[in-house]
Amino acid sequence: MRVLFLLLLLSAFLFSLDVSGKLEMLDSAYKDMYPNKKDFYARNIWDIKEFEGKLYIGAGNSSNIGPAQNAGPLPLISYNPSTKEFKQESIIHDEQIDTIKTFQNKLYIPGHDATQNWDYANIYIKEPNKNLKKYRNIKDGLHVYDIAFYNGKIFTALGVKGGAAVGISNDNANSWNIQNLNHFRIYSFLEAGERLFAIKFFPSSEDLKKMPKNKREQFFSVAEYKFDVFVPNYDLSSKDFFPNTKNLDYKSQKIVRFVKIDKKTIYIGAYLHNDHQFIPFGVYYIELKNDKLISKKVKIPDDYQVWDILYKNEETYLLTYNKKSETVKVFFTHKNNFDSFTEYISFKSSTFARSFELLEDRFYFSLGSEVSDPKKFDYDEISEDTGKILVLNIQDIIN
Repeated sequence: MRVLFLLLLLSAFLFSLDVSGKLEMLDSAYKDMYPNKKDFYARNIWDIKEFEGKLYIGAGNSSNIGPAQNAGPLPLISYNPSTKEFKQESIIHDEQIDTIKTFQNKLYIPGHDATQNWDYANIYIKEPNKNLKKYRNIKDGLHVYDIAFYNGKIFTALGVKGGAAVGISNDNANSWNIQNLNHFRIYSFLEAGERLFAIKFFPSSEDLKKMPKNKREQFFSVAEYKFDVFVPNYDLSSKDFFPNTKNLDYKSQKIVRFVKIDKKTIYIGAYLHNDHQFIPFGVYYIELKNDKLISKKVKIPDDYQVWDILYKNEETYLLTYNKKSETVKVFFTHKNNFDSFTEYISFKSSTFARSFELLEDRFYFSLGSEVSDPKKFDYDEISEDTGKILVLNIQDIIN
């Protein structure tokens, strides 16, 4: 990683390096699955993750509105940089592969929206040198939006038939204790210090008014894990997690892409959009001081949207896009020094990069697309490059 270190050191003293002419483009791995223009939206690579020297990528679409609705089941596809080949690893019996996580040398995929009946929701686990295994045992589950690992247990963020819930497993997903948390859904987890929070969403004033009276009176956005159960916290609001943010009440909000690094946790604040999807509005970090949650907005230029966060080799990277200048830009900082991100690399692109990964000396950027209004959209909004992957060999920059 010496080449990467030299490039980071150089970037710390200069503006970001324009690498537009150094990129290799890989065609969409899902072009045969979604061949028509009306299906291009489902080519979005929602997440890309390294595991066992390969890249695992996930596409599809679980939205009930907008383009390419309910686009599963679909294959989980891997990319081998050594052979430069895509491979179908397994079939995911869900509408979308939204999140891929690794923990203790295992790969986990939450079942975002089951395509089978809704008696059970799915979670998929791959152990080293083994095939992906499906666990279809989360009772009454409709959606598994997120997964967290805390105190030796696995936690799943659920939408179940009865509303919001969290699944807790002590035996690596072989069995689950389901705790119901009233109405709506749990969209994500957030670990701050040594505390774990399950988070629904933060409703806008308009959405709060639309709630039935009983749901509005009982509503809470956040529940904290205490003494083996999640306890609602009625005091925590969007301002506790998204400080110094304009237009916060524009739409309801949620937390995505959290990464905990030592005692600080960085995450993206996003508007709920197109059913289960999101539009980012800022990046923040939170820590626990004197048993109090302290959050702060990360300073990057206002005209850049942060789509993904990556922590690799003790460096934290932010993947951003400026729509006006059609520029993808990556910022970086060392470990959790979140108050001083520096411009790293940039390149021109007619559409944003939704997710990215670093494997050895190569960055991989998956190109994405989004519609402005899923109830009233034009297929021309969806880039033909959706799902394609741009590869940057860092050696090419130094040479």
